[in-house]
Order: sequence, then C-alpha cells, then structure tokens
Amino acid sequence: MKIICVANQKGGIGKSTLITVLAGALAADYGYRVLVVDADSQQTLAGVRLTNDQPSVEQEREAGTLAEPAFPYSLESVGMGQVYDRLDEISDDYDVAFIDVPGRSDDTAMIDVLSGANVVLVPLGASDAERLATISFMQLLQEIARLSREQALDFQFFGVHSHRTNLKEEKDMDEFTDALGLPRLQASLRQLGCYKRLSTRYSYLNPAFRRAVGADATVEAEVRALCDELIARAQLTSELVA
Repeated sequence: MKIICVANQKGGIGKSTLITVLAGALAADYGYRVLVVDADSQQTLAGVRLTNDQPSVEQEREAGTLAEPAFPYSLESVGMGQVYDRLDEISDDYDVAFIDVPGRSDDTAMIDVLSGANVVLVPLGASDAERLATISFMQLLQEIARLSREQALDFQFFGVHSHRTNLKEEKDMDEFTDALGLPRLQASLRQLGCYKRLSTRYSYLNPAFRRAVGADATVEAEVRALCDELIARAQLTSELVA
C-alpha cells in the first residue's frame, strides 16, 4: 500500500478538495483500492460523506435504485496518533491510502504522520501568507526527505496547484520553489466552481457528475493529467490494481 499525505501548515488551501478529486478518480476510473483517512480535526471529508452523500444513498436504497457499491472508496476518521496503527491493520486491503491532516506542523504527531508517508502532496497558494507558510513547510519536508534517504526509506514530496488561476503570484511561486530545488507536479487543477461541490460518491471523470456540477470540457483532461502524473511519480504501478 502506498501512503499519500496531503498537507500544508496553511489552512483553507485545498487539501480536502485535492484528496476528493484524486481518490474518486483513482478508485472509480483507474481501479485502485483506495482508502481515505480523515485525520483533520475539522473532519471535512467525513462531514461531506455524512451530510451530503449518505442521505442520497439512503434515498436510493429505499427506492431500490442504488447501484452498489455506494461509494468508490472507503473513508475512516482516525486520530493523528492512531493513523499508522490503523493502516497497519488494514494495509493488505488497499493499494493507496490518502491522509488528510490538520493545517499545522508544530507537533510530534504531525511529524510522525508526514515521515511515515511515501508521498506528501502540498497544495500551493499564491498569496504572501500562503507562500511563506508553504515554503517553510516544504523546507521541513526537504529535511524529512534527507533523513529518509539516509535510512533508505521511500519518501517524496511535491507541490501541486489545486486551484490555479494563472496569476503572476503563482508564476512567482513556481520560480521560487524551483530556485530552492523544491519539487512540484506539472499538472494542476484550476479554480473552478465545480471543485467546490465536493462529493465522496463520484469521480470528476464521470460525465454525468461533471454535468451535474457544471464542469466544462477541460476538467476531465486536467483531472486525468493529475492522476497520471501522480501514478508515475508515486510509482503506483499497474500491478497494484485489483
């Protein structure tokens, strides 16, 4: 099982959105057995499933129209200190586990979760506050990567634009991270209203769901590009697919 943590010490920067987009597509369209661990105290993803998705599942079940399985991937709420205990118990059941963590990096539990992941994805922001927080956080990950190499551990991290708008500040951010030698994915998501309508039931590669959320024709291409690049960078090989 590959463990992918999505993290940034700046809150509200798109962590939950990025996980939802990737987990849904990898599970529903690429055939991976996916687990999402919601370890964020805000419980955004768990709340989306409970409040937005579960009622529609129950309605369809009662009407006899539910297509099983109801959800393409499993989702569990786990405390930060118990994340790897839980993953150790169920590691044989999944190919990929995404971890959503709180927006802070100043405690031991956070460092432990980050260090235990195979890949950390860092949503990139363009404002001054986001840029400063993100660069500081990625430099922490750079140190974790150095220590991991010394111990021959599998650890990588990448910045990723999860709401790209092509502002000059974003280009400045790219140049700054490149100059510091901080890696980032070339694929990105644009700042589209459709990504604000989160669902843990559907993939953005599903045409019916894209129509329902008002996604334009570019969404399929950018989601697929992001998934393909992550698969290549994280070495999620075809042998992992059930």
